[in-house]
Amino acid sequence: MNTELNKVSKRAGLIKIGIDMHRRNYRVVRQIDYSEPQPAQKFHPESFCSWLAKQQELAERVVVCYEAGCFGYEPARRMQAMGVEVYVIAPQNWDEQGKGQVNDKHDAQVMCRRLSEYLGGHRKALSIVRIPSREEEARRAGGRLREQLGKELRRMQAMGRSLLLQREMVVSGRWWAKSIWGEILEAMPPWVIAQLEIWKQLIEAIEKQLRKIEGELRAGAPRKLIFGEGEFTHELLARELIDPERFRNARQVGNYFGLCPSESTSDQRRRMGPITKHGNPRLRRLMVELAWRVSRFQPDYRGMRRWGALLEDRRASSAARKKAIVALARRLAVDLWRIAAGRVRPQELGLVQKVRLN
Repeated sequence: MNTELNKVSKRAGLIKIGIDMHRRNYRVVRQIDYSEPQPAQKFHPESFCSWLAKQQELAERVVVCYEAGCFGYEPARRMQAMGVEVYVIAPQNWDEQGKGQVNDKHDAQVMCRRLSEYLGGHRKALSIVRIPSREEEARRAGGRLREQLGKELRRMQAMGRSLLLQREMVVSGRWWAKSIWGEILEAMPPWVIAQLEIWKQLIEAIEKQLRKIEGELRAGAPRKLIFGEGEFTHELLARELIDPERFRNARQVGNYFGLCPSESTSDQRRRMGPITKHGNPRLRRLMVELAWRVSRFQPDYRGMRRWGALLEDRRASSAARKKAIVALARRLAVDLWRIAAGRVRPQELGLVQKVRLN
């Protein structure tokens, strides 16, 4: 470590720090006020906090940024507890000039420079990720655990079907269910049954956990819901969205859901392309599914006035209907945000609500 980098002639007003974070070490670039960023330093995670505490003695304000990733938000919370201002930023390719020469030192330098630009007023220099509280993260984890278990469940189901297909037995659906399992026991050799029994036990255990998780999610939903939404969908959306007050306008909501169209504009030419898919993919999938249900059960919803006829037209191409349902999902996402934020009532948008029976 270059000890010269720790020397500051006088108390600085602002120290900016960019971190490229890895399990065994951190690559750290520091910028004092608006001087040139200093060469990268290498720290073990344990020693970094001690070094960061010294930076607080050298400046009135210390600001740190690092990319969101496998370490989650615990490093940010730990630094915030020390009194440091922390920004978690969306991961991206920091090779701005396309040279194909990127390393940890380079990434930390670019992050530090972008942080300086962001603090200087250039708000698009960084894409800031909101740091949830531990309670918010715990609530969101239930829905994500369900998604992960569901993927494992489908994978095991497919492996069982594949093994049976190798023995020229074609099955569909729940091959581990009692009715089909009896046929498998009669037709398959012992070694195949031995493998399938392992998958069967794991599948049944996962199904049991999924029923428990889904029951807890449904129980957390409010009694009054939009018709077609359902307890499960509402709770998943609410837990992923976390806090509707963090969005200032409809554009931010559309961007977070990744439902805004891409754009290629130059001079007089303007071309709108597919949706960006930027943001939270779980919210986007839920929103598209909900849009299909709303198109069926909420004919008076204001979004249906524009896209309803196309969605109901069986002669329309699948591409046209897909564009319409994505546009409806974008409108619905914004309207649900406005409802959650208390800016509008569902009735004003033509949405009918129902009361859930206990």
